[in-house]
Amino acid sequence: MNRLLIDIGNSRVKWAVAQDEHFLAPAQAVPLAKSEQLFAAWQALPGSPPAHVRMVSVIDRPVVTDIKQWVKSQWGVVVERVVASDNKRIVVAYEQTEQLGADRWLAMIGAQSRGLLPACIIDCGSAITIDAVDLNGRHYGGLILPGLAAQKAGLRQIASALPVPDFSQPSPLLGRNSVDAVLSGHLHGTAAAIEGLVARIRKETDLPLPAVLTGGDAARLSVYFSETPPVLPELVLEGLAAIG
Repeated sequence: MNRLLIDIGNSRVKWAVAQDEHFLAPAQAVPLAKSEQLFAAWQALPGSPPAHVRMVSVIDRPVVTDIKQWVKSQWGVVVERVVASDNKRIVVAYEQTEQLGADRWLAMIGAQSRGLLPACIIDCGSAITIDAVDLNGRHYGGLILPGLAAQKAGLRQIASALPVPDFSQPSPLLGRNSVDAVLSGHLHGTAAAIEGLVARIRKETDLPLPAVLTGGDAARLSVYFSETPPVLPELVLEGLAAIG
């Protein structure tokens, strides 16, 4: 049975078609506001339409309703929207499980399905989240800090005279002009902050917790770590496939 898996983030909709836990083709992404591109791609899928559609979105957006309506009208399928829950695989540390973003929960399950636990799962998106999980799937809790785009927007708002960093450019550690200095602060600074937090988490939990990166900015940030961590951009979609 083929399943369409959908991850709706703050800037993009990522999706893949899977059979059991295996993607039939590489995951794809379209900008959040381009739902017509999304539906055209799904309309062109080869073979029979997916028999099951599973979606995660941490907040309600118009595209959530648009996707539900399109899938129902085109394929006659009701979209399953996934939320975080305690199960036999991951024991959530949050006192109120529903407050944990389902994308974070799914990334933990994706890492577990790859045999990567124990680990600190670091999702580098609009927000950067860090979650500590042991070998048995016990979640110790996590942190949320602003991602690169949020940092750029915030600095631009309160210090508009500073240059706007171009994250596609490589960054020296020590800038010799304002452009390089701002870029380094974002890239080197964010990577160093994550590494420092992971080190503190290891000390706090007394567990060996290697960093595993996912999310849209994972590859960009990974090169600024002192030791390059594994980068698995689609852990959330892999978690959607792995929950059965």
